[in-house]
Formats: sequence, C-alpha cells, structure tokens
Amino acid sequence: MKKLMYLLMGSIYLLLGACSYQFDKQSAPDDLIPKDTFTLLLHEVMIVESYFKHQQSNVKAYSESLPEAILPIFEKYNVDSSRYASSMNYYSSRQEELIEIYSQIQDSLTLNTVEFE
Repeated sequence: MKKLMYLLMGSIYLLLGACSYQFDKQSAPDDLIPKDTFTLLLHEVMIVESYFKHQQSNVKAYSESLPEAILPIFEKYNVDSSRYASSMNYYSSRQEELIEIYSQIQDSLTLNTVEFE
C-alpha cells in the first residue's frame, strides 16, 4: 500500500512540474463541478487509476477497464464523463487552482499513509 501511495504522490509531482507554462484560461462551463467536490472526486479517480496501473501491465487492458471502474465514482458525485472532462479542462487552465487541488489530494494521501503505518 505504501508503494502505491508513493507512486501516486510521485505522479502528482511530475504532473505539477510539467505545468511550467501558462494555459489560456477557459471560462467556467455551465455545469462546472465545484472545486471542493472536484477535489474529492479527483482524489478517488486517482486512487482507482493508480490501482489499475499497478495491477495491469498491459496498457490496452488498463485503458479499456478503467472507465468502467470509474463509473461508480461518477455516480457517487452525480457527474458524467463529459462534465468531468469540461471541469478538468477548466481547472487545468488555472494552474494555481489545479496545484491547490493536487496539494489537497497529496495532503490527504499523506495522512492516509501515516494512518496505515
């Protein structure tokens, strides 16, 4: 479990480090997922994604099975893939907000890791 958490945290750092240039800011979509809800949703999606990446070495199998595994998370938060994608595009165009979202997720994962020790 620790390895999975460290892998996920490392991925977050790589993603944040790769975001060194400014995106054109998009206007908020009408169905924007609120930031606090989006943070919770993304946290759960990232855990499932990390688990599938760790369990399946075949990229094709991983990419085919992941969307189905994420559906219960979308249902829990009452969103669909289109709304998730438009919200992700919006937050991705705002680096400061996205960094804050990922930092909150990382803090939560760190606390969970400490609790499991």
